Amino acid sequence: MNMTSEEINELRDRFQSLTANKTAEDLIKEDEYALMANYLSEIERLKSEVGFSRKELAKKINTSPSYLTQVFRGDKPLNFHTLAKIQNALNIRFEVKAIPMYATVSNDLKRALSIKLNPVTLTVIPGKLFDITKSKAS
Repeated sequence: MNMTSEEINELRDRFQSLTANKTAEDLIKEDEYALMANYLSEIERLKSEVGFSRKELAKKINTSPSYLTQVFRGDKPLNFHTLAKIQNALNIRFEVKAIPMYATVSNDLKRALSIKLNPVTLTVIPGKLFDITKSKAS
């Protein structure tokens, strides 16, 4: 799907408006929930593969099913102690990899929109969220 300049501008405006009135603390809180969601979605997938219910997982990590449900709903934070217990219960190890922020914005935006952005380029510019420009044909 090729986007028109008007569509590109509308997309940029809509995306920037999502963060326009947010404080630094609001953005940190969003990152916190995004990190938790990454771990929890992987835990949910692995839990299903192993055949554990949430109640069974709670029993294996010696916590209440209610607490685990609150963690999965985002009502309680996922802490490293609980994460370590879940790793042991599922017999897995989480791997951590740091990537530049601009890669996350670009890849997440592409996935979220489910559109082909070529020949569009996303560029991170200090002081702005990002800039979208049409790529020049080679």
